Amino acid sequence: MAADLATLEIANQELAEALANMQRAVDQLQQQQALYTQALLNAVRGRWDAARYGSQSVEAILVALNPSLHGKVNPIRFAEAA
Repeated sequence: MAADLATLEIANQELAEALANMQRAVDQLQQQQALYTQALLNAVRGRWDAARYGSQSVEAILVALNPSLHGKVNPIRFAEAA
């Protein structure tokens, strides 16, 4: 009886840990999706380069999503509409 209870407690703890891991993964995916959405919005608005638009640029968001792109993203500046 005590062994059964211990087994159930271990199983419950493992399930709780698995659920916490899944919740962290969902939270991370939600944050990434929000960044992708912001990057698309900035692309539509023409905010490409970080030198000009800082953290509200497509370049900055892409590097935030994938730090290995740092120094490899070279956005092309477009002429301002008249």
